[in-house]
Amino acid sequence: GLLGIYLLSAGKGLGMLFHTTEMCLPTWAAIAACVLLPFAGTAREMGTYQSLVWINIITLCGTVLIPLVYFVIEGADAVRREGSQMVMLAHLTPTGVLSGLSTFTFGMTSQFMLTEIISEMKDPHELPKAYVNISAPFQLVAFMVAGLGGYYYLGDKLEGMINENLPFNAALQAAALCMLIHMLISYLIKGVVFCRAVLTKAKQKYSSPDDPRKRSLAAWNAVVIPTLLCAWLFANLVPFFGDAVDLLGASFTPLSCWVMPIVMFLRYYVDADEEERPKVSILEWIVMAAEMALGLVLMVLGTKSSIETIVSKWQVYGYPFECHCQGLWSTCACSADHYGMDWCEITALANASLANAP
Repeated sequence: GLLGIYLLSAGKGLGMLFHTTEMCLPTWAAIAACVLLPFAGTAREMGTYQSLVWINIITLCGTVLIPLVYFVIEGADAVRREGSQMVMLAHLTPTGVLSGLSTFTFGMTSQFMLTEIISEMKDPHELPKAYVNISAPFQLVAFMVAGLGGYYYLGDKLEGMINENLPFNAALQAAALCMLIHMLISYLIKGVVFCRAVLTKAKQKYSSPDDPRKRSLAAWNAVVIPTLLCAWLFANLVPFFGDAVDLLGASFTPLSCWVMPIVMFLRYYVDADEEERPKVSILEWIVMAAEMALGLVLMVLGTKSSIETIVSKWQVYGYPFECHCQGLWSTCACSADHYGMDWCEITALANASLANAP
């Protein structure tokens, strides 16, 4: 599911980059998968292409900052939709709270990656320092800049990703290119972790990234290609980025990043000898209990809310594997309500006047 979101976003990035080319979203996602395949088929550990980490950070910043710079230049009055407003404290609804928690959970949790990261670190003891002092603050600042900046300029009618609210121009294409590269690299990094875990479980003797045998490389690609196909299928089953993020953030993310680590710790705590058993304060037990409760609430109520939202949007924007050209084609047929496409309404009114003329 996580890899499907990255592939979906890469497909959208291609569509926005070439918005004058009328190709449907499933096709763009398939092209993104084909671009990924040579890299995914040869990258058997996260450090294979080390320069991609810096490119990933740069393109992430570009994806966020290019739209914000455009909004600053144009001004809030020019880019904010009619009826959209900014309030200090919005009215809270159960659906909105669950959606916000799911999105934040999806963006800020990384437990499913940490084991792999530790295994490739020269000094694993540096992980707490790197995560607490560098990684987590960077993620938090990036989310705050994108969220608060987008909300200030676009107001409460903001929908989708921040770059989807740009008009069809060079700024949109530049932001789409950054998003495309960022999502492809993110897929590559996460895909290595997933595919190695699958291959280790299925054929451990071929799972070593240092194994030069052709059979080992073939075994790796035998996992990579079906994984890429499954990601493409998921990307087209839930072709709405925000809702797909909410679904994973409410279902699998709390399970893998909160519930399972706590359960494994409790199992170790119970089984460990008394002299080896870690000392846990009352505050730590309370925090773990609260985290477990929040995870279970998200998994049940959050997942239910996300599925209901996705089903309702199928009826509005089209069902899985349909074209979903909204925001990808710079045409009135697909993107009449897109920012900067006001001329579509004028054209429609003029055509209607001509049709009614005697």
